[in-house]
Amino acid sequence: MWPFQTFSNSRGHRMVSFPADSVNENNEEDDPADDSIVVLGRGPAEHVKFEWILTEWSKCSQSCGNGIQIRTANCLVRLNNNTQGVDNNLCEDAGLITPSTVRKCGMDECPQWVTSDWSPCMKSKCFAMNIAIQRRSVKCMLYNTTVSASKCNVFEKPMYRQECENRKCAGKWKVGPWSECKASCGTQGVKYRILQCVWYGTKKPAGMACKDKPRPPVMKTCKGPPCLKDEKCQDLSQLCYNGKYMSMCYVPKYKKMCCKFCSKIGPPA
Repeated sequence: MWPFQTFSNSRGHRMVSFPADSVNENNEEDDPADDSIVVLGRGPAEHVKFEWILTEWSKCSQSCGNGIQIRTANCLVRLNNNTQGVDNNLCEDAGLITPSTVRKCGMDECPQWVTSDWSPCMKSKCFAMNIAIQRRSVKCMLYNTTVSASKCNVFEKPMYRQECENRKCAGKWKVGPWSECKASCGTQGVKYRILQCVWYGTKKPAGMACKDKPRPPVMKTCKGPPCLKDEKCQDLSQLCYNGKYMSMCYVPKYKKMCCKFCSKIGPPA
Protein backbone atom coordinates (compact mmCIF):
# COMPACT_ATOMS: atom_id res chain seq x y z
CA MET A 1 0.00 0.00 0.00
CA TRP A 2 1.36 3.38 -0.89
CA PRO A 3 1.95 5.90 1.92
CA PHE A 4 -0.81 8.40 2.86
CA GLN A 5 -1.47 11.06 5.55
CA THR A 6 -4.23 10.50 8.07
CA PHE A 7 -5.67 12.81 10.72
CA SER A 8 -8.66 12.70 13.07
CA ASN A 9 -11.05 15.27 14.50
CA SER A 10 -12.38 15.45 18.06
CA ARG A 11 -15.28 13.12 17.29
CA GLY A 12 -13.04 10.35 16.01
CA HIS A 13 -13.69 10.89 12.30
CA ARG A 14 -10.61 10.00 10.29
CA MET A 15 -9.71 11.70 7.04
CA VAL A 16 -7.05 10.69 4.59
CA SER A 17 -5.10 12.75 2.07
CA PHE A 18 -2.54 11.13 -0.16
CA PRO A 19 0.75 12.87 -0.93
CA ALA A 20 0.92 14.03 -4.53
CA ASP A 21 3.40 11.24 -5.45
CA SER A 22 1.44 8.57 -3.58
CA VAL A 23 0.24 6.43 -6.44
CA ASN A 24 0.52 2.76 -7.10
CA GLU A 25 1.95 1.20 -10.18
CA ASN A 26 -1.41 1.39 -11.89
CA ASN A 27 -1.51 5.15 -11.19
CA GLU A 28 -4.50 4.62 -8.88
CA GLU A 29 -4.99 6.14 -5.44
CA ASP A 30 -4.79 3.81 -2.50
CA ASP A 31 -8.24 3.32 -0.95
CA PRO A 32 -8.19 2.38 2.74
CA ALA A 33 -10.81 -0.23 3.52
CA ASP A 34 -12.08 1.39 6.75
CA ASP A 35 -15.61 2.79 6.10
CA SER A 36 -15.12 5.48 8.74
CA ILE A 37 -12.37 7.10 6.71
CA VAL A 38 -13.19 10.01 4.41
CA VAL A 39 -10.90 9.80 1.42
CA LEU A 40 -10.09 13.27 0.16
CA GLY A 41 -7.65 12.52 -2.62
CA ARG A 42 -4.08 13.62 -3.21
CA GLY A 43 -2.62 16.61 -1.42
CA PRO A 44 -1.22 17.78 1.89
CA ALA A 45 -3.50 17.79 4.95
CA GLU A 46 -3.03 21.54 5.49
CA HIS A 47 -4.83 22.19 2.18
CA VAL A 48 -8.04 20.60 3.47
CA LYS A 49 -10.78 23.27 3.76
CA PHE A 50 -14.28 23.02 5.25
CA GLU A 51 -17.21 25.22 4.32
CA TRP A 52 -20.99 25.44 4.68
CA ILE A 53 -23.19 25.21 1.59
CA LEU A 54 -26.58 26.88 2.19
CA THR A 55 -29.82 26.68 0.22
CA GLU A 56 -32.10 29.70 -0.30
CA TRP A 57 -34.60 30.56 2.41
CA SER A 58 -38.00 28.97 1.84
CA LYS A 59 -41.13 31.04 1.38
CA CYS A 60 -42.55 32.30 4.67
CA SER A 61 -45.04 29.81 6.09
CA GLN A 62 -47.56 32.65 6.57
CA SER A 63 -47.63 36.31 5.62
CA CYS A 64 -48.63 37.47 9.11
CA GLY A 65 -49.08 36.14 12.61
CA ASN A 66 -45.53 34.79 13.15
CA GLY A 67 -44.42 32.45 10.37
CA ILE A 68 -41.07 30.76 9.77
CA GLN A 69 -38.59 30.25 6.94
CA ILE A 70 -36.21 27.31 6.69
CA ARG A 71 -33.09 26.45 4.72
CA THR A 72 -30.63 23.58 4.58
CA ALA A 73 -26.97 23.74 5.67
CA ASN A 74 -24.57 21.07 4.37
CA CYS A 75 -20.91 20.64 5.26
CA LEU A 76 -18.49 20.46 2.34
CA VAL A 77 -14.81 19.52 2.53
CA ARG A 78 -12.47 20.69 -0.21
CA LEU A 79 -8.96 19.55 -1.14
CA ASN A 80 -7.53 21.39 -4.10
CA ASN A 81 -10.20 20.98 -6.81
CA ASN A 82 -11.88 18.02 -5.16
CA THR A 83 -15.00 18.54 -3.02
CA GLN A 84 -17.06 16.12 -1.02
CA GLY A 85 -20.16 16.42 1.18
CA VAL A 86 -19.48 15.19 4.68
CA ASP A 87 -21.23 15.02 8.04
CA ASN A 88 -22.09 18.47 9.42
CA ASN A 89 -20.17 17.60 12.58
CA LEU A 90 -16.94 17.89 10.62
CA CYS A 91 -17.57 21.58 9.85
CA GLU A 92 -18.39 22.18 13.51
CA ASP A 93 -15.20 20.41 14.60
CA ALA A 94 -13.26 22.51 12.12
CA GLY A 95 -14.37 25.58 14.09
CA LEU A 96 -17.01 26.85 11.66
CA ILE A 97 -20.06 28.46 13.25
CA THR A 98 -23.17 26.51 12.37
CA PRO A 99 -25.46 28.81 10.37
CA SER A 100 -29.10 29.15 11.42
CA THR A 101 -31.53 27.09 9.38
CA VAL A 102 -34.76 28.54 10.81
CA ARG A 103 -35.80 32.17 11.15
CA LYS A 104 -38.98 34.07 11.95
CA CYS A 105 -40.95 35.98 9.33
CA GLY A 106 -44.40 37.45 8.79
CA MET A 107 -44.34 39.11 12.19
CA ASP A 108 -47.11 41.62 11.42
CA GLU A 109 -50.46 41.11 13.10
CA CYS A 110 -53.05 39.39 10.92
CA PRO A 111 -56.43 41.00 10.17
CA GLN A 112 -59.18 39.38 12.22
CA TRP A 113 -62.92 38.90 11.87
CA VAL A 114 -64.77 41.08 14.38
CA THR A 115 -68.47 40.61 15.10
CA SER A 116 -71.11 42.72 16.79
CA ASP A 117 -73.74 41.34 19.17
CA TRP A 118 -76.67 39.44 17.72
CA SER A 119 -79.82 41.48 17.22
CA PRO A 120 -82.44 40.71 19.91
CA CYS A 121 -84.50 37.77 18.71
CA MET A 122 -87.77 39.36 19.82
CA LYS A 123 -87.02 42.38 17.61
CA SER A 124 -85.67 40.43 14.65
CA LYS A 125 -87.57 39.92 11.41
CA CYS A 126 -89.71 36.84 11.18
CA PHE A 127 -88.83 34.09 8.76
CA ALA A 128 -91.47 31.47 9.48
CA MET A 129 -94.00 30.60 12.17
CA ASN A 130 -92.31 31.22 15.56
CA ILE A 131 -88.91 31.62 13.86
CA ALA A 132 -87.01 34.87 13.39
CA ILE A 133 -83.65 35.64 11.79
CA GLN A 134 -81.04 37.26 14.01
CA ARG A 135 -78.32 39.29 12.35
CA ARG A 136 -74.99 40.81 13.31
CA SER A 137 -72.25 42.69 11.53
CA VAL A 138 -69.06 40.84 10.57
CA LYS A 139 -66.05 42.97 9.62
CA CYS A 140 -62.44 42.25 8.71
CA MET A 141 -60.35 44.53 10.91
CA LEU A 142 -56.70 45.34 11.52
CA TYR A 143 -55.62 47.71 14.30
CA ASN A 144 -59.24 48.88 14.84
CA THR A 145 -59.59 49.74 11.15
CA THR A 146 -61.92 47.99 8.73
CA VAL A 147 -60.03 46.47 5.78
CA SER A 148 -61.07 44.46 2.74
CA ALA A 149 -62.74 41.15 3.61
CA SER A 150 -60.31 39.44 1.22
CA LYS A 151 -57.51 40.05 3.74
CA CYS A 152 -59.18 37.79 6.32
CA ASN A 153 -59.42 34.02 6.14
CA VAL A 154 -62.68 33.34 4.31
CA PHE A 155 -62.88 29.84 5.84
CA GLU A 156 -62.92 31.34 9.34
CA LYS A 157 -65.60 33.96 8.65
CA PRO A 158 -68.28 33.84 11.36
CA MET A 159 -71.98 33.56 10.50
CA TYR A 160 -73.79 36.86 10.15
CA ARG A 161 -77.31 35.47 10.59
CA GLN A 162 -78.99 32.61 12.40
CA GLU A 163 -82.46 31.34 13.24
CA CYS A 164 -83.95 31.91 16.68
CA GLU A 165 -87.28 31.19 18.36
CA ASN A 166 -89.66 34.13 18.47
CA ARG A 167 -93.24 33.49 19.57
CA LYS A 168 -94.22 36.82 18.09
CA CYS A 169 -93.52 35.45 14.65
CA ALA A 170 -97.08 34.92 13.56
CA GLY A 171 -99.25 36.43 10.90
CA LYS A 172 -100.15 40.09 11.28
CA TRP A 173 -102.66 42.12 9.30
CA LYS A 174 -101.08 44.98 7.43
CA VAL A 175 -103.49 47.70 6.32
CA GLY A 176 -102.88 50.32 3.68
CA PRO A 177 -104.06 53.94 3.78
CA TRP A 178 -107.71 54.78 3.20
CA SER A 179 -108.64 55.88 -0.27
CA GLU A 180 -110.34 59.19 -0.94
CA CYS A 181 -114.05 59.34 -0.22
CA LYS A 182 -116.02 58.42 -3.30
CA ALA A 183 -119.05 60.73 -2.90
CA SER A 184 -120.47 63.89 -4.36
CA CYS A 185 -120.88 67.02 -2.30
CA GLY A 186 -123.29 66.68 0.57
CA THR A 187 -123.78 62.93 0.04
CA GLN A 188 -122.54 59.77 1.73
CA GLY A 189 -119.88 57.63 0.05
CA VAL A 190 -117.39 54.84 0.70
CA LYS A 191 -113.64 54.61 1.46
CA TYR A 192 -111.48 51.55 0.77
CA ARG A 193 -108.07 50.25 1.88
CA ILE A 194 -105.85 47.27 1.06
CA LEU A 195 -105.46 44.47 3.62
CA GLN A 196 -102.56 41.99 3.59
CA CYS A 197 -101.36 39.24 5.94
CA VAL A 198 -97.59 39.52 6.56
CA TRP A 199 -95.06 38.10 8.99
CA TYR A 200 -94.69 40.19 12.12
CA GLY A 201 -92.10 42.93 11.63
CA THR A 202 -91.77 42.33 7.88
CA LYS A 203 -93.50 43.08 4.61
CA LYS A 204 -93.26 39.43 3.61
CA PRO A 205 -96.62 37.79 2.74
CA ALA A 206 -97.60 35.21 5.36
CA GLY A 207 -100.34 33.37 3.48
CA MET A 208 -103.01 31.98 5.83
CA ALA A 209 -101.11 32.81 9.03
CA CYS A 210 -103.67 35.52 9.90
CA LYS A 211 -106.76 33.32 9.58
CA ASP A 212 -107.32 33.19 13.35
CA LYS A 213 -106.85 36.92 13.87
CA PRO A 214 -109.69 39.48 13.71
CA ARG A 215 -109.86 40.94 10.23
CA PRO A 216 -109.70 44.76 10.12
CA PRO A 217 -112.38 46.45 7.98
CA VAL A 218 -111.42 47.34 4.44
CA MET A 219 -114.42 49.59 3.74
CA LYS A 220 -116.19 52.37 5.64
CA THR A 221 -118.72 55.07 4.91
CA CYS A 222 -117.73 58.68 4.48
CA LYS A 223 -119.26 62.03 3.62
CA GLY A 224 -118.62 63.90 0.44
CA PRO A 225 -117.33 67.47 0.49
CA PRO A 226 -119.75 70.26 1.41
CA CYS A 227 -121.63 71.72 -1.51
CA LEU A 228 -120.85 75.25 -2.55
CA LYS A 229 -123.77 77.64 -2.17
CA ASP A 230 -124.92 79.02 -5.48
CA GLU A 231 -127.85 81.44 -5.39
CA LYS A 232 -128.42 80.86 -9.07
CA CYS A 233 -128.80 77.12 -8.51
CA GLN A 234 -132.45 76.71 -7.54
CA ASP A 235 -135.20 74.17 -8.05
CA LEU A 236 -137.81 75.69 -10.33
CA SER A 237 -140.43 72.91 -10.24
CA GLN A 238 -142.18 70.72 -7.69
CA LEU A 239 -141.32 67.78 -9.91
CA CYS A 240 -137.73 68.12 -8.71
CA TYR A 241 -138.67 66.52 -5.38
CA ASN A 242 -140.29 63.49 -6.91
CA GLY A 243 -137.86 60.61 -6.48
CA LYS A 244 -138.96 58.83 -9.62
CA TYR A 245 -137.50 61.66 -11.67
CA MET A 246 -134.03 61.29 -10.07
CA SER A 247 -132.60 59.68 -13.18
CA MET A 248 -133.66 62.72 -15.17
CA CYS A 249 -130.82 64.72 -13.57
CA TYR A 250 -128.60 63.52 -16.39
CA VAL A 251 -130.81 65.28 -18.92
CA PRO A 252 -129.34 68.79 -19.31
CA LYS A 253 -132.73 70.56 -19.52
CA TYR A 254 -134.09 68.79 -16.39
CA LYS A 255 -130.79 69.32 -14.52
CA LYS A 256 -130.99 73.03 -15.17
CA MET A 257 -134.60 73.18 -13.96
CA CYS A 258 -133.79 71.13 -10.81
CA CYS A 259 -130.26 72.48 -10.24
CA LYS A 260 -130.24 72.28 -6.44
CA PHE A 261 -131.77 68.79 -6.32
CA CYS A 262 -129.50 67.35 -8.99
CA SER A 263 -126.34 68.80 -7.42
CA LYS A 264 -126.82 66.39 -4.49
CA ILE A 265 -126.75 63.37 -6.76
CA GLY A 266 -123.36 61.96 -7.70
CA PRO A 267 -122.24 61.16 -11.22
CA PRO A 268 -123.53 57.99 -12.83
CA ALA A 269 -121.79 54.75 -11.83
